[in-house]
Amino acid sequence: MIKLLMLGDSLVEWGDWSKHLPGVAVINRGIAGEMTEELSARLMDEIDDCPDPDAVLIQSGTNNLLMGYMFFPAIFTTMMQRLRLCYPQTPLILCSLTPMPIVSAPDIEQVNRELAQVAANLENCFFLDLVGPFTEQCLPITHPGFLNDNVHLSTRGYQVWAGAISRCLQELFQGHLPS
Repeated sequence: MIKLLMLGDSLVEWGDWSKHLPGVAVINRGIAGEMTEELSARLMDEIDDCPDPDAVLIQSGTNNLLMGYMFFPAIFTTMMQRLRLCYPQTPLILCSLTPMPIVSAPDIEQVNRELAQVAANLENCFFLDLVGPFTEQCLPITHPGFLNDNVHLSTRGYQVWAGAISRCLQELFQGHLPS
């Protein structure tokens, strides 16, 4: 069974990962309302608490973007470098922000480009772009990906995200469980 450390905000915290990612032991370290700089401040404690994950997934920035703070991707550069130092062989997965209807598409595109660049600059780090899957698989009326607040994920949204995570993990581990 793959042990996946998930770091982030309410989108991570509120996920029913045992339901959506069967066969993956998720260590859920999401904190609702948290900004990226707060995740950065607690990062070393999280690493100390989980010394040997098979993969690390990080999703943060939703709250920053909602507050109009567009410069948080710079914080990811140092966070991802610290994760790489502490987990030298562990695959790192950096999630894009979802296409939240409450935030302008150009702002989400800009931030996601910067996050993709952070991932590209780090060895064994993968950018998980969620915009495509959400755009293709979540339809506003019949299969909405978001709750009425247009930020938090619906069951469908979690299914889409979990599907993207599953595909990423299958690719990373090529159908073989880590030893």
